[in-house]
Amino acid sequence: MKVRILLACVLLAVCAMPLSAAETEAPVKATTKEAFIAVEAGVRKEMQAEGRYAYVNDREREEVEANLARMQALFDKTASVDAMSKDVQVELFNAQEAVNAVLEKRDRDRLICERSATTGSRIASTQCRTYGEIEEQREASRKLMREKGARGCTKPGCKQG
Repeated sequence: MKVRILLACVLLAVCAMPLSAAETEAPVKATTKEAFIAVEAGVRKEMQAEGRYAYVNDREREEVEANLARMQALFDKTASVDAMSKDVQVELFNAQEAVNAVLEKRDRDRLICERSATTGSRIASTQCRTYGEIEEQREASRKLMREKGARGCTKPGCKQG
């Protein structure tokens, strides 16, 4: 009986390990005005062309900027979360979560795995790529299609519309 309980505990611990290893710290989490200023600067830097959040689109960028400004205004009134009223803490939390939702969605390092059968086979396999790799491949495909469309038909006997 003791062996089964011990085995069950070990199995439970092993199964729980990947879940805790997959958890990451939220991009925006600040408890003081000074910490927020550093986090805010880091987020803006990472949203630049080669940054971790470079794939944030214009609408999402406006949303992030509006929520950062809202958070800044809250920290201007009260320098730390501990000194804020519960209502203000909730408002700050909601602004942080809105920013984090956008940044985590557009994180170039976020791993995305897909299960599919390769061409010519019925056997499915799992392939994992980062969001950045997927977006780079998507942009390369768009560029190729634009170039092919600009060149037009190059084969002999080909009629262009």
